[in-house]
Amino acid sequence: MRFCELLFFALLLTIAKSDVINYTNDVISRFTHEINNWVQTQEESEEFRQLIHSLTLPTSLQRDDWRSFVGEKSATVCIICQSVLKVFINYRRQGMSAEKIRSLVIKLCTLMNLENERVCDSAITINLPVILYIIDSKPNLAGSTICGVILESQFCPLNDTEFNWTVNIDNGPPKLIDIEENDETINIVQITDIHYDPNYEPYGNSYCDDPTCCRKGQNNTNTSGKVAGYWGDYNYCDSPWHTVVDVLDHIRTQHQERKNHCHNISYVYMTGDIIDHGVWETTLEGNIKSLNKTYHQIHETFINIPVYPILGNHEPHPANQYAPKAITNEELSTQWLYKMVSDLWIDFEWLPESTRTTILQGGYYTVLSKKGFRIIALNNNVCYSYNWWLWYQPQDPDGQLQWLADTLLQAEKNKEFVHILGHIPPDDRDCQATWRREYLKIINRYAHIIRAEFNGHTHNDELRLHYSVDDKINNVAWNGGSATTYQNLNSNYKLYIVDSKNYAVKDFENWTYNLTLANANPNQRPLWYKSYSFKEEYGISDLTYDSLHTWLHELANNENLLKRYYRNFFKHTDPSLRKECDMQCMKPYVCRIIASLGNHKTKCISNQ
Repeated sequence: MRFCELLFFALLLTIAKSDVINYTNDVISRFTHEINNWVQTQEESEEFRQLIHSLTLPTSLQRDDWRSFVGEKSATVCIICQSVLKVFINYRRQGMSAEKIRSLVIKLCTLMNLENERVCDSAITINLPVILYIIDSKPNLAGSTICGVILESQFCPLNDTEFNWTVNIDNGPPKLIDIEENDETINIVQITDIHYDPNYEPYGNSYCDDPTCCRKGQNNTNTSGKVAGYWGDYNYCDSPWHTVVDVLDHIRTQHQERKNHCHNISYVYMTGDIIDHGVWETTLEGNIKSLNKTYHQIHETFINIPVYPILGNHEPHPANQYAPKAITNEELSTQWLYKMVSDLWIDFEWLPESTRTTILQGGYYTVLSKKGFRIIALNNNVCYSYNWWLWYQPQDPDGQLQWLADTLLQAEKNKEFVHILGHIPPDDRDCQATWRREYLKIINRYAHIIRAEFNGHTHNDELRLHYSVDDKINNVAWNGGSATTYQNLNSNYKLYIVDSKNYAVKDFENWTYNLTLANANPNQRPLWYKSYSFKEEYGISDLTYDSLHTWLHELANNENLLKRYYRNFFKHTDPSLRKECDMQCMKPYVCRIIASLGNHKTKCISNQ
């Protein structure tokens, strides 16, 4: 029996963890050896073909996030990652050219069915300059470290001490601010994850072989007969421009132009991801054009309304790559993005000139919106596990977390309440573990002045509850969902009703429309409706931390309540709700709500 077959056989029998890891290491060693021989001889040995066959990714998993894999799948991607990197890091240090590495890795990518050949070619060509620069700059960087950052799994642990760092957080007792109850409210709209696709083609191919579909040039591969809807599509498709405009126009019409004062918008929070999911074929020029077009549309729509934008992981080129400020090479630097958005956001008078310094430093800023109320806008995309620059600068990239801790300390001294905007939710596995841990420590220290966090990224309608070590909630992070329908989701935005004195969220409304009905009437604008308000939907009197704690425990034990949350999580989208999901199936969505430095999430999972 061959090593790879033995590994998977062992996994199926659920043998001891240490034995599984030993078998994984054996296969890594064998596959590394065979790739080396293949590079040297350009011939495929029998063993090489067997290993490729065993490790080939099924087409059905091509679009799945490798970090979500468990068991056999997790072991497989770890073997692929470590073996390929070990070989080509070694060859690079022996002087192999970038072009030679590019050609060979594209062949391997295609052989293992990681993507089709065209996507392999484009994705590797775009990302390789960054990867090789980092490898060339860090002679001690190992493939195991890289795979540990990307995957952070049982099979690919991150054991590099360079990734174990801390932020200097004031350890004094919290200076509490008197919280006055108040009946007066303001309204804050959150828009997130627009993912405007300039290549969207209504009635084009919605079921393609690329990572993202419904794009121009894909129709000649349409063998399924499925075509893209006019307003968007439930498959792996993003937003056409007219859909972006409709979302923004509806918000203005529904909540600003109506004479009813309670609907007026006080602020707009735009929490990132304007660029589409065509990550294998983005260009600098294309991203600049889409960002300019979208920000100008937002400005024209919400004229005279303060807008607070942040960046998403899709904004840079290549996607996800936020280079440290010290990287000045124009082909690798992210300074073009920071300069562009600082100019736009300040010229639109959304932000004061004082924010330019930190935006240019790393895409983050803070604003005292009014006396006693501070907004802190993060670029937490630097912690994203697919940001290759983490390998280069693992410790608090661009000093952002230290800046956050220092800014909150000053806000505490000034008796200011705070809202924090960040694209990736707290405690999300997409964020590298050390950065995530240090962020949670900061939130825990300053929870008494942080009245809410606002995130995007997941596209789902959800929230995260921060638990302190004493089993009490001390903060809430609200997720805005997504304006895009990618993937199997209806478009949505949220309207938060916020206390005008202490800035706590008192309730929110979720607004959406049924995409199937919208596409059935392409000549009419979509029929937006308020799908629910949080308090009414879940039958709670208020959104205090005690009430949310009670709600969470009831959610874990009340099937009807959990079914409501589950339906809202997927935004009432039929394709996402077709699969039968009983109480046991829905329980992980309860544990997902928990963000904690302690073992609250672990206990939740073990109690399922």
